[in-house]
Amino acid sequence: MYHLTALKTIEGQAEAFLVGCKVGGLSPSTLKYYRYRLDCLDLFLRGLGITDPAKVTPTEIRLFILHLQESNNPVSVLNYVKAVKRYFNWMVEERTIPSAPFHGIKPMKVPRYIVRPLSKKDLDNLLILTEGEKFMQVRNRAIILVLLDTALRLSEISAIKLTDIDLDRETIVVMGKGGQERVVRIGKSTQKALLRYLLQRHDNCPALWLTQQRKPLTADGLQVAIKVLCDRAEVTDAKRGPHAFRHTSATACLRNGMPETYVQNMLGHSDMRMTRRYTQTINSDDMIRAHIKASPVDNLMKR
Repeated sequence: MYHLTALKTIEGQAEAFLVGCKVGGLSPSTLKYYRYRLDCLDLFLRGLGITDPAKVTPTEIRLFILHLQESNNPVSVLNYVKAVKRYFNWMVEERTIPSAPFHGIKPMKVPRYIVRPLSKKDLDNLLILTEGEKFMQVRNRAIILVLLDTALRLSEISAIKLTDIDLDRETIVVMGKGGQERVVRIGKSTQKALLRYLLQRHDNCPALWLTQQRKPLTADGLQVAIKVLCDRAEVTDAKRGPHAFRHTSATACLRNGMPETYVQNMLGHSDMRMTRRYTQTINSDDMIRAHIKASPVDNLMKR
């Protein structure tokens, strides 16, 4: 426990903020997200000789943003600023400080890139890598297909328990962001891959995913396993990580005719604006295919 004096510092208030977040039901991954960014803020401000949150002004916030921009991309910097802003707003709500030091700081603009899904070649290579009867091959194939079929977040797929799976109903119950439970469906091929994996299990562990040593596979461990698979498959058309599967799944569902509202529900988005980001890839690819036939120059030269 922190001494009363320590609680008045930036570090102490950050600990109190994180306790409030935990009580509010935020996930361990979100708590880790906030802790890392607030630790970076505390370290930076200590370098300026500031430990009292009431002494932080817009000038220090601008200097912190400038410091971040030296070694982070715009999206990462924006995420830092969002976390810091929420922290200071919380202190205002708690009446620890009179106001947040963001007066005059304009919202940051970040470039919007089109996120590329995994290509068919990437997926074929991943499936070739996971062919076989060994435990790890069977497990990895099940992981890949569940990710592709459900668009689950890393934190969601890693937290699945055996009791969450209902093969009769073809569903998995998952706990999403903000403690929001939802149900996702898995198709026939994914069910077969998952059943093959479950038949290789001879243990009493409640977790769905296990390591080669038959220990529960953590979210970090799952992320590393997926990254290694993507590296071995020489994935080139998408980022090598779990989120690429989420984007690929959502994009494929939209292409295959699933209504946006259903895709939103599958993804666990509270805001349709988030879901519509996945249509950018579809619109871009469709435009390119349409341009092959409609190219003004190509059609001109045919005359």
